[in-house]
Amino acid sequence: MGVINRCAIAVAPLEPMRHWSRPFWTREDMEGLADDHSLYLIPAYDTEAEAETLLMEHWPAIFTAELDLWCRDGQHWPQSRSYGLFREWFSVRFFPLVEDLGKNDLRTYNVNEGFRAGVRTALS
Repeated sequence: MGVINRCAIAVAPLEPMRHWSRPFWTREDMEGLADDHSLYLIPAYDTEAEAETLLMEHWPAIFTAELDLWCRDGQHWPQSRSYGLFREWFSVRFFPLVEDLGKNDLRTYNVNEGFRAGVRTALS
């Protein structure tokens, strides 16, 4: 087991987000996703203030990823997305330690938007 030089932010949809997304999902989808958390790795931090600074830096990308998860058509997304709306729509939890239980070396891969779009299409 190894410790990764990353921390994490977990986000989960709150009622306003679930309410907004209801038209885009079936009842079964909503039941399955309502309690799911998404985990985003961030650089390591030492204090809660540093964690909040990292959240302030990354909330737009997290918000976009979450909206895309719940509704693939960006035309339906809220036009005015603010940090306040993000915090109203998602619970946020910080994880200062990430341990790797895998047996192989950890690798990261950069993928372009075309690849991501293809994966989204294949999974929908």
